[in-house]
Amino acid sequence: MSHSRLVIIGLALLAACGDGADTTLGTTTSTTLAVTTSTEPTTSSQPSTTVTTAVTSTTETSAPDSDDLAEGSGCTPGDGPLPDGQWFGFVSSMSDESLEFDLACWFTGDAAIRASAEDGEESPPPNDYYVRNSNPDTREVAVGEVVDVTFFPDGDPNNRSDIDYDDWAGMVAVRGYELGAWLDIEDGSITLIQEQWVP
Repeated sequence: MSHSRLVIIGLALLAACGDGADTTLGTTTSTTLAVTTSTEPTTSSQPSTTVTTAVTSTTETSAPDSDDLAEGSGCTPGDGPLPDGQWFGFVSSMSDESLEFDLACWFTGDAAIRASAEDGEESPPPNDYYVRNSNPDTREVAVGEVVDVTFFPDGDPNNRSDIDYDDWAGMVAVRGYELGAWLDIEDGSITLIQEQWVP
């Protein structure tokens, strides 16, 4: 078999090996394949020869969208009711049956640095967190039969309290809606609310 035909076969094998690249991390993957060709002597006076050729292929993968790096269940669930999961945002109003929730993206660490830089904000952001809230629309979220609430009554992160939804709603009516919160949603209804402490 000719040298050029073996190199073509080697390249085809290399292309097949490169299909499993990891696209979630935004990495570059290099694969090296050694192709060996042999030539048999055409006459008894010619020695046989072996040539090994290294073929390297480099595959670049794209980094994930920064919204995909948000904490909890993320911040891009699409239109309609919030699916089950844990979501960060801001409560804008509430009643006994439901509350209005402004979904936002909560980032920490490297994701916060990247997101704040993309938005033209201070990067790295102060206190290692960043909130992106580019969509002012709110969603009505049903309140479950039993909803526990965790909050910080005096602003001290070491002094957290657990109360029920009705008591929290009364407190917020007096205090105001200045804090972000995490909603745990199961079967379409809120089961847990955790206020997000910030420095």
